[in-house]
Order: sequence, then C-alpha cells, then structure tokens
Amino acid sequence: MLTYFRNILILVILLSSCATPRINYTNFIKIEKGMTEQEVVRILGEPTKVTGGSVDTGKIGTLFGFENLSGTTMTWTTDKIKANIIFIKGKVKTKSYTNQF
Repeated sequence: MLTYFRNILILVILLSSCATPRINYTNFIKIEKGMTEQEVVRILGEPTKVTGGSVDTGKIGTLFGFENLSGTTMTWTTDKIKANIIFIKGKVKTKSYTNQF
C-alpha cells in the first residue's frame, strides 16, 4: 500500500514539473544572438505562437550573397510576460521581453 502512494506522489510531482513554464527572465537572458531555434526551444520550451515569412531580395541581394531572406518570429506569452525572438535563417537576430501588468 505504501508503494502505491509513493508511486502516486512521484506521478504528481512529475506531472506538475511538466506544467511549469520555462519562460521567465532568468531563462530568457540565456538566449544569445546566433543560437538556433532548437537551442532556444530547449531553454524556453515550446512557443505559444510561431510566424514566418521570406522576402526575395532580387539582384541587390545576389550582390551580397543572398537571394532571399527568411525569418521566423517565436512568441511566448503568459498572463504575466511576453517574449519575442526573431530568427533570420534559423538563428537568433533580436529578442525582447516585457512584463505585462
């Protein structure tokens, strides 16, 4: 009987740890320019919103070695914070963090 309750307690602890959001300022400041999308998701968890797009740069872009620019914006939102990270060609370009009151 004791083993049963111990297993239930372990299950409750594991489930509650999965529900704990990893998006917080302490984790956010670990994000550095040049990190990949996968590295960021490992630190912050899955984003609440992902948007992407690309732009054909034409002849001018070709002169600089790129014919199109692709980017993704990942957003993490809770009732207290909002974080945005913009990726260009799969790597962190910019990031922002806002406390929402």
